[in-house]
Amino acid sequence: MLYFLLRVLLTAASRIYFRRIAVQNKQLLPGKGPVIVVSNHPNTFMDPVITASLMKQNIYFLAKSSFFKPGWQAWLFHRLFMIPVYRREDVGGNVKAQNDATFAKCYEFLSGGGTLMVFPEGNSFMQRRLRPIKTGTARIGLGAEAQHGFNLGVRIVPVGINYEEGSRFRSEVFVKVGEPIVLKSFQEAYEQDAFKAAQTLTDLLKERMEELVIHTETDEEDALAAQVEAVYQKTLVDELDLAPTEPEEKFLVTKGIVQSIQYFEARQPERVHQLRTELNDYLQHLKSIGLQPEALKATPKTSRVAWGTVQTLVYLVLGLPVYLFGLVHNYLPYILPAKIARALTKDIEFHAPMMMSIGIFTFPLFYALVGWGGHHWWGLSGWELVAYLVALPLTGFFVLHYWHRIQVARRHWIFFTLFYKRSVVLQHLLAQRQKLMADLEGARGEFMASFSENSPKIGPV
Repeated sequence: MLYFLLRVLLTAASRIYFRRIAVQNKQLLPGKGPVIVVSNHPNTFMDPVITASLMKQNIYFLAKSSFFKPGWQAWLFHRLFMIPVYRREDVGGNVKAQNDATFAKCYEFLSGGGTLMVFPEGNSFMQRRLRPIKTGTARIGLGAEAQHGFNLGVRIVPVGINYEEGSRFRSEVFVKVGEPIVLKSFQEAYEQDAFKAAQTLTDLLKERMEELVIHTETDEEDALAAQVEAVYQKTLVDELDLAPTEPEEKFLVTKGIVQSIQYFEARQPERVHQLRTELNDYLQHLKSIGLQPEALKATPKTSRVAWGTVQTLVYLVLGLPVYLFGLVHNYLPYILPAKIARALTKDIEFHAPMMMSIGIFTFPLFYALVGWGGHHWWGLSGWELVAYLVALPLTGFFVLHYWHRIQVARRHWIFFTLFYKRSVVLQHLLAQRQKLMADLEGARGEFMASFSENSPKIGPV
């Protein structure tokens, strides 16, 4: 019962925290076991919440033994279907006997047709890459099959979780599910050499998972990819006739960008270094005057600018009372989770799950107090009180949209001021951008020419 209630609550909370959770190939997630779901692990507790919300059956999770501290925490985690995995860095000494018990429990669970979720990287880091994965998943799956003569039917389903900005409220998540790996096909290899079979399966799993995530080799490479995305992604989306708001399309474009960066880093590292320098200068220049890269993507038409300005002003004026109402009633429960999360830990991987978990309590409690105040001091009751309470979360979302429009209007004002004054600053920025776009287009042409016409590669640099 506790697992069911928390699952419903956390699923609902995750749908509020993220603006959209898009899933590709959801039909590949089995409705029953025996199955092992494996995923990358960039966002600590948020990862199992998102993946478990996509499946109907109960799921057991392998988790670090350090989470199972004596007392209420161990009691809670066991009732949330978590199985401890022991690591030397957590408990020290010989952990084989303890993990043998863990493996035995996993075998028993899979034998009963259960679903197990494993994060084979071991640790969680907010990075766009798949870190080295451990052989534990393969050993558990193959061991369970071996106990039943490879007639159990265990499948391993790889899942890639890709966050737009994992710690930011109302950002997007793209989940890509891969083809299941049927362990029956490893029977002969396992019977010949169990250790080698586990390593081969682990290598296959790593290969499959890298296809499902944005995989950069270093932080520098990831930063460069993000800069190219900021400057060039919209151009690629338009040229390839992709849907600019679809996470699947953006994932494809980013994949191509990373592939092309890796291609040129291996062949022309000096070119990549030059591009990195130019992008840094350009983006820092934009930031210094408060502009975003998309502000320079097209020269505005006077009529469109005038009409857009009128629309924005009307929206901001008419929406101001609603904005102020929503701000007063939502600021405190909204800002508290972020403040508390950042005070408790510096690890960005814990910020999102902590903010979501704290927000589950701060918003209902604050709304309840405000509702009580409305009834006690203002005499609200019946449908008036209901309407007042319903307006609280709705105006909270409106505040986010309104604030975004203010920021967009501010950036447009900066750009238009520079544009109509024929500013030297703007001319320099436009010249920088023109050179960058020419460099990116040239690199893209070379990259595309290096592959056959049937290659799926689309990257620009």
